[in-house]
Amino acid sequence: MIAFILLFSKTGEANGEEEMLMPQGPSVVGNFTLAFQANSPLIRSNGNREKVHPFYQYLELNAVSPKEGLSFNSYSRGRQVFSGEERSFDAYYAFLEYRNGGGTVDVRLGRQILTEGTNYYLVDGGLVKFRPTQDIEILAYAGYQDRDTHPDPEAPLISSSIYGVKLKSSEFLDSIISLGYERINPQDFGSRDFLHLSLNRLVPFTESADFYTRGEIDVGEGDLALLTTGVGMTPYKSLHLNVEYDVSRPDGDRGDYLQDRIFDLFSVSRLHQAKTGVTYIPAKFLKTSASYAFSRYEVSNGVRAYGHLTRLGFSWDFWRRVGLKAFQGLYYLKGRGKDEAVGVNFSVSEEILRGLNLHYSFAFVHVETLTNKIGDAFSHAFGLQYLLIRNLLLKAEVELNDNPDFQTDTRVNLVASYDFYF
Repeated sequence: MIAFILLFSKTGEANGEEEMLMPQGPSVVGNFTLAFQANSPLIRSNGNREKVHPFYQYLELNAVSPKEGLSFNSYSRGRQVFSGEERSFDAYYAFLEYRNGGGTVDVRLGRQILTEGTNYYLVDGGLVKFRPTQDIEILAYAGYQDRDTHPDPEAPLISSSIYGVKLKSSEFLDSIISLGYERINPQDFGSRDFLHLSLNRLVPFTESADFYTRGEIDVGEGDLALLTTGVGMTPYKSLHLNVEYDVSRPDGDRGDYLQDRIFDLFSVSRLHQAKTGVTYIPAKFLKTSASYAFSRYEVSNGVRAYGHLTRLGFSWDFWRRVGLKAFQGLYYLKGRGKDEAVGVNFSVSEEILRGLNLHYSFAFVHVETLTNKIGDAFSHAFGLQYLLIRNLLLKAEVELNDNPDFQTDTRVNLVASYDFYF
């Protein structure tokens, strides 16, 4: 979000490190994007289906004054539906930040995405960080979530005030330890109190293994709300292994609380999940990854079921000079009873002329009774993008979709994006 984070310069081809360029004086950087989508399908709350034609305007604006340690960061979206009277304007974040020259004090005020709490929140409020030493950080935050003014889909179900404190330290065996307390005060409901503990890099004398754990206790309920523990190992430079175990309890008041959003569709009471994964990079142009998770989820108290989730993905860049880039992914989901889903996705792009890029993507999913949907869904997208001038990018795309809700669905996406800096 900080303006100067967007400016990079690569140094050192051998080690691949990047050096951040800091602006020497006051500057403004941002992006303005216009997007139009024809024949966008929509299901109303009353069940009616229709096609609409939304027009979006996105503005990212970041200003920084390094000498004073001040920066302003904002991102907003306007939306107008041409075939109706719907219109909206949403500010996703807009905050002022101050950092002193020594880096010991950091203050943020305004609408911001709070990542330092027990969960991610979009709040209107403030955050203060204090670093008395290089290895110790103390932070405090407070804010308010308003369900009527926050943009979708981040708008909470219930308006709530949130505040907390946290202590982070890396003085013990070069590991990272975090202790925190957080309180949530939902409107017209009782307050919720949470204690948080996390440990990372608790394997001394080696850089090839990383043990981590995170726990969260709901004080009022006297219950373990969340526990994650795992270990990652890198026996070879290009091979990474990971084993993890999670326990979480769904909470309607905290929609972003759970670990695995696919199994959130099933689990009502509590979710136990064991995961294992492997990532292998045999060459710079090829990366492969695979993971498997076995889940035990409680549909209700005393009623348990089991599920399996398998993912496979690989990406490659065979000919860097030609510019061919692609990604493939495959997943399989098995839930309780006949709940089942199989999916695959693929995309490829290539620069055929200087500044002109063609791309194609494909996705398929077969669903059995999952979220009350049965059948197959396909999606094809063909498009091109052209860098008209240095900072102006044009994009045109045609989507061909087929799904149980809308059967054949064809839509056109037109985008113009302009980057500016001064």
